[in-house]
Amino acid sequence: MDVQAAKSSKNQNCSADPVITTIDLLRHGEVKGGTCFRGQTDDPLTTKGWQQMQQPIIGHQWDIIISSPLYRCLDFARWLSNRRKLPISVIPEISEINFGDWEGKTAEQIEQYSPGALSLFYDNPDRSPPGKGESISDFSKRVYEGWQRLIVENAGKKLLVITHAGVIRMIFSYILDISIQKSFNIQIDHACFSRFQHFRTNEYQYCQFIKHQNIQM
Repeated sequence: MDVQAAKSSKNQNCSADPVITTIDLLRHGEVKGGTCFRGQTDDPLTTKGWQQMQQPIIGHQWDIIISSPLYRCLDFARWLSNRRKLPISVIPEISEINFGDWEGKTAEQIEQYSPGALSLFYDNPDRSPPGKGESISDFSKRVYEGWQRLIVENAGKKLLVITHAGVIRMIFSYILDISIQKSFNIQIDHACFSRFQHFRTNEYQYCQFIKHQNIQM
């Protein structure tokens, strides 16, 4: 290849349109068993939870559904996959954090048996994790690996990712470059819907936060 041809090839690569991957995050709906630190506890959706999750998907189209393996996400993912004839992929990395000794307990129960533990956790979750639970740094690393995996494996597609509040907070933390503590300030209701777009060329890649919507129900 001569010098002029090499320059032309380089310019074409630099000016190439980016590969755009659209990632829609959908948190699961209301779960049987009431409000508690559920984490890895595998409870199914309530009837209301099913209804909640059907609202934000209206009018949207995707190429693939990606789901946490926990029933509160996977049951809906399988139903939607069958209804819309879409492929489904289950990624363990986007399952919720393991709360260890706090699994299945309410905030009141935790405060009763471990006064002040919740305040310490929210002030510095990595320094004060639940006993026998997953550290926030390990959780963050796991989610990041799952995030990278779903982008690499599905570049250029429109993805629906059905997952959990903790996972969504970790993704906000990466994309917006905020601390994990500050991510607790983001309201993430049942069946909330968040959109990101990832852009990649041969020269660069970056991700944009597009929107975040909590349903009214």
